[in-house]
Amino acid sequence: MFLQPPPNSGFWGNATRDNLTGPGLATWDFSAIKNTQLSERLNLQFRAEIFNLLDRANFNTPNLIAFTPSGVSGSAGAITATSTTARQVQFALKLIW
Repeated sequence: MFLQPPPNSGFWGNATRDNLTGPGLATWDFSAIKNTQLSERLNLQFRAEIFNLLDRANFNTPNLIAFTPSGVSGSAGAITATSTTARQVQFALKLIW
């Protein structure tokens, strides 16, 4: 249980270190490369890269602000954002000579 320390007590609270942990983080990235020789000195490379392949939602840590000057925070312990982006796909062509 989290309680607000008494005013002017000189303490920030009695919570231990690392007692609030967030959800885990997992992401799979994938890339495929195809090289094609156009001539003796000219090559074309095609790349496909997918970040967060499984489109897993990786959530941020919970809000750590429990008390504000106006009282108890309404979003204390709530997870309000993600820590990684959604699936992203990019393609590239590279001419090598």
